[in-house]
Amino acid sequence: MRTKPLLGQKPWFGPKRLGWGLSPVSPEGWVISAVAVVATVGLAAAARRDRWTALLPVIVLLVIVFLKGTSPGGPREWEQFQDRKNRGW
Repeated sequence: MRTKPLLGQKPWFGPKRLGWGLSPVSPEGWVISAVAVVATVGLAAAARRDRWTALLPVIVLLVIVFLKGTSPGGPREWEQFQDRKNRGW
């Protein structure tokens, strides 16, 4: 399991506690996620004729998650992630 992101030292996204995948694990991850949601809704409302422009923030979010996230996983990987996080990476 990859516990360090591809870019930087601090992961912004880590394994999910419930289900499988990645979720925000730091304040930066939550801020980026919220900004992406607001930007997507705003672009969708502003560009009613061209809905494809609303996908731009989603694509940017996926790239950031890939670069600043760990390996995806479920509850078992989340426990391993928390254990390594508590030991100081």
